[in-house]
Amino acid sequence: MLRPSRLLAGLLPAALAAATPALAHPHVWITTRAELDYGPDGALRAVRHAWTFDPTYSAFAIQGLGQSPTGPINPAALAALARDNAENLAEQGYFTLLKINGRKQDLGTAADPAMTFADGQLTLRFTVPLKAPLAGTASLEVYDPTYFVAFGLAEGDDVAVLKGAPATCRVTAHRPKNAAPAPAATGMSEAFFEAMTAASTYGVQFANRIVVAC
Repeated sequence: MLRPSRLLAGLLPAALAAATPALAHPHVWITTRAELDYGPDGALRAVRHAWTFDPTYSAFAIQGLGQSPTGPINPAALAALARDNAENLAEQGYFTLLKINGRKQDLGTAADPAMTFADGQLTLRFTVPLKAPLAGTASLEVYDPTYFVAFGLAEGDDVAVLKGAPATCRVTAHRPKNAAPAPAATGMSEAFFEAMTAASTYGVQFANRIVVAC
């Protein structure tokens, strides 16, 4: 199985990769925002993700990306990382579960990847199109089934933005009722998580959900 640690290999330097087996799950925290893009016919066409990585992970990830040891980050290096990560994320379905009218939708290949670094944190942006645009009630969840990565919704009104949606559409953000427990509190070892595959369902209990009713 391709672990999420390798999935984000474009960001994860060797030092962090070597350290992760000793750490408890999750290893990476990501704050998410989304823009849902609608066509003139009222059908949802694509989801534009914005994922901001936690400061510790970001600090490791930018090592060696400067134009000099003390200089700013090289924009070309960030652009290359964005492309690599968008390509690698395809193997996990972009950690994205999208349903319309209760039916899971097939997603196309990610486009327009970009990465920025500000206030000590990396943010990855990319667009995931639907293979077949469709109108109706949309439900968007972003989560890692193996819980290697913990995804959480951003605070504020811009956590989910509708672009071109019918005027009748309303968006609601649903957060999990319970915070994720520490593995030590549940008696689960690192081996428990290492044995998980992409078909695992452990992480779904901590999934956030954005619902757009039109």
